[in-house]
Amino acid sequence: MVVTAFAALFPHAARRLISISGSAAASPYAIALRSVQREAVLRDPDWQGGNYAPEQPPRNGMRLARKLGTITYRSAAEWRQRFGRQPIASNALRASPFAPRFAVEGYLEAQAEKFVRVFDPNCYLYLSRAMDCFNLADHGGSFAAALAASTAEQVLVLGVESDALFPIHEQAAIAEAFERSGVSTRFVRMPSLEGHDAFLVDLPRFDTEIRAFLAE
Repeated sequence: MVVTAFAALFPHAARRLISISGSAAASPYAIALRSVQREAVLRDPDWQGGNYAPEQPPRNGMRLARKLGTITYRSAAEWRQRFGRQPIASNALRASPFAPRFAVEGYLEAQAEKFVRVFDPNCYLYLSRAMDCFNLADHGGSFAAALAASTAEQVLVLGVESDALFPIHEQAAIAEAFERSGVSTRFVRMPSLEGHDAFLVDLPRFDTEIRAFLAE
């Protein structure tokens, strides 16, 4: 999203651009997902209409929002390969029959706890809504029109085939928009299993494509 917005708002600022697992407009799927994440925060009694105390933020809502988001950042195939049905190594079930039983649940718990320690809930809510509202076409009537003034010489668009949050067809739409605006564009479909998070963990695959592009 940032790269396409940058190209539209600052059309003469860069000769080459790289878009990685982005989107030219928020999809209904992503909007629906984020709406549930925000609701988890808003319905937490500790949110207090946004006036929560620093020492008592809406932790439960943020934890649930983060867990839901984390699930979508990876692919079902990667979750299966990474965790399978491996049980969690703890005695938690002695305390409650609904405590985490599987390793994947333990992973989500760890990610949620880490998130609530570093992210402000109100910032999270506003960033989430801003992503929903983003539509490159607002800057010209269509994706291509928004990029028509861009003087970029080359663009690399990288998408991941297993990405459920920003699916590969959205990457194709970005590449098509740049091509229609007259920019030499290369579109690469990554076969990584890691879903949307692939660019953070499948570094060798992305490194190869980016280095080759920058060396041209």
